[in-house]
Amino acid sequence: MEEICACALLKMLVFKVAYMEIYEIVKLVLLPFGGVSVALVAMVGWLAHISTKRIVEGELANHKIQLESFKSESNKELQHVKNTATKEIEALKNQYTADIERIKAQLQSEFLKYETYTTISKEIYQGLFAKRVEIYGRLLNLKKEIDQSILDNAGFLEIHDDDPSPFTDAVKKIGNASQENPMVLSNELAQLSTELVEKSNRVFSDEKVKSFYTEVYNQDAKYVHELIMEAENEALRKMFAECGDVYERWLIQLNVDVSKIRSVLDLAGDFLEKNTNK
Repeated sequence: MEEICACALLKMLVFKVAYMEIYEIVKLVLLPFGGVSVALVAMVGWLAHISTKRIVEGELANHKIQLESFKSESNKELQHVKNTATKEIEALKNQYTADIERIKAQLQSEFLKYETYTTISKEIYQGLFAKRVEIYGRLLNLKKEIDQSILDNAGFLEIHDDDPSPFTDAVKKIGNASQENPMVLSNELAQLSTELVEKSNRVFSDEKVKSFYTEVYNQDAKYVHELIMEAENEALRKMFAECGDVYERWLIQLNVDVSKIRSVLDLAGDFLEKNTNK
């Protein structure tokens, strides 16, 4: 718009200069002829003025038309840009809304999964913990039974210190009890139980082999039963050397695990007591 106005002003100046030049030329030519020439000069000036005015008005009208056309085109382009921008903004809003809804649905789904998993996990954990308390109670009773047996038979064991049966029986009972529900044992106690069973089984296997060969080679012997028993005891005497260390570590770990269970129960008891008092 500024360029059009500047152009119009420039043309007006050009026409004005041209008009002044024509007027001056006519004036110089006709001035020597006297009064008539003065009239003619005036007429020429008036006609030149009219002509210049019409030309300028025509140019202004033309530039006005061009200006209106430019404004119309500019308005169309502006409206097109506005419409395009509005469509893009609406598309972005729709996409944003769709993404938000999708994310919300995913979060809700994940939350429901987590809530379900947490509920199931609580139930499973509570069941396993109750089972663990039960199993460790049995193991404690077994340890108490073994300790009581050693105490009750202290005199016999002192005299028959070479008899492997008390330690062998204790190892067998612990192995059997710990293998009933190995999943509820602590990792440490489960590993010790597995090691104890594997080592004791090798000794028991050697005992059976020696018993078998003793019976085969001494079928006609008068005291074959005593020979078989001696062969078995000889094999079982290796039990303490093979399993003594694991047996002691197993008893220590049992006490550690029981102490942890008691701590959990004490903590739960304190929590329930506080909430009950509230």
